[in-house]
Amino acid sequence: MDVVFNSIYARACMGAGLAVLSGVRAFLPIAFLALYSRLAFASAPVLDDTPFAFLHKTWVLILFFVLAVAELVMDKFPKWSHTRDQVMQPIKIVLGGLVFAAVMAPEGWISMTVCGILGLVIAGLADNALRSLRPPVGADTGPAIFMSIYADVIVLIGTLLFVLVPLIGALLALFLFLLVYRIRRRQTRKHRGLRILRG
Repeated sequence: MDVVFNSIYARACMGAGLAVLSGVRAFLPIAFLALYSRLAFASAPVLDDTPFAFLHKTWVLILFFVLAVAELVMDKFPKWSHTRDQVMQPIKIVLGGLVFAAVMAPEGWISMTVCGILGLVIAGLADNALRSLRPPVGADTGPAIFMSIYADVIVLIGTLLFVLVPLIGALLALFLFLLVYRIRRRQTRKHRGLRILRG
């Protein structure tokens, strides 16, 4: 059962899943990871004696949760999406790397560093995929707000689920890669069609 819950493979799956969620909501995954780790809940990594021990500090937890709530509120205003995306994209990418590195920190420096870099890539892909699926600015705000609420629920459930059953995180990462592939293919067909029309 250690392979499922407490092995390096389980942690890698958990970290990959949390990195995906960081590309959707920057602060919630790291906030909940810090909370679950502090409470020693389920399969959450023990961050004591790692470079991420600071995540257990009360003021850090409060700060992350305050920022998470602010992000959730800001995302409900589609007219701010362009400015919000410009500000939040680098934050999401950095926190995606941070959360993956934190999960792998108990496994040593090499795992932590490699997975931290991988987390940057995964969070960046998730952020790009989310923005590709978002309705264009100026369209009806109803679908955009509904999509935002849906994303909130996914992240809240996912952060808990990946700590309870870490291997599920790999499924979300696989889904992300398939989604990015489909988005790229759709964009390629669209551009090819435009070139044909112009010709």
